[in-house]
Amino acid sequence: MVNLKTVTIRNKALALTFKKLKIVQLSDLHIGRNKSISTKRTLEILNKLKPDLILLTGDYVEWNGTKQSYDNAIDFLSQLNSPLGTYAVMGDADYSSSRRSCRFCHEEGSAHPPTQHKVKFLRDTKTLIDVEGKRVSIIGVGRDSNLNVINSILTDDPTILLSHFSSAYDYINGKDNVLVLSGDTHGGQIYIPEFIWKIIKRKPDAKHKYGLYQDESKSLYVTSGIGTSDIPFRLGVPPEVVLFEFTE
Repeated sequence: MVNLKTVTIRNKALALTFKKLKIVQLSDLHIGRNKSISTKRTLEILNKLKPDLILLTGDYVEWNGTKQSYDNAIDFLSQLNSPLGTYAVMGDADYSSSRRSCRFCHEEGSAHPPTQHKVKFLRDTKTLIDVEGKRVSIIGVGRDSNLNVINSILTDDPTILLSHFSSAYDYINGKDNVLVLSGDTHGGQIYIPEFIWKIIKRKPDAKHKYGLYQDESKSLYVTSGIGTSDIPFRLGVPPEVVLFEFTE
């Protein structure tokens, strides 16, 4: 069952702006031909929570998704609503059926914004929102983004950076007011204890596999997401909707 997980970000610069807000992250739904219990539960959580800002970090459909998969994903997106908006980036699964992925960003066969949902997709760009008179930057970067791309978009405003892959976190330097949100890993999807890794003399593939990573100047949260891929179940890594709290 999808859990609501509260994550506390300790950052004075971000807390001054975001302390009163309910900010939610969703990721890795991997919606298929059939609507799942997980997506229904996710919407129930959101309807009860009533977040101020919803942020999505990719993989809304299953790999090589069918037209029905994309239809179901767009139907899910159409049910997201928050006062400050809903912002998103795409993941690698979304691009696996490249022509269909365009439907997230504009009407099929046209350059016009989609009418079926109000989610704003960002790719190597930013949008500015107003939070009680303070300017906030929401940045979305694509799968091929690099140091130069990210630093050309960053400003001195309080910033939330969305990237399906956590590697974007390593490109940010000298900023004390940036929160990076990522997904992709599913938290491993199946929990493997540390002693097993030592026995097989391997390390987890992802540098940032799951959870909160912080240093003196920036923060990263990698969510376990909601859906599954490759194998249709999780073990020891529950799906989650993430609610962020900010404190000094």
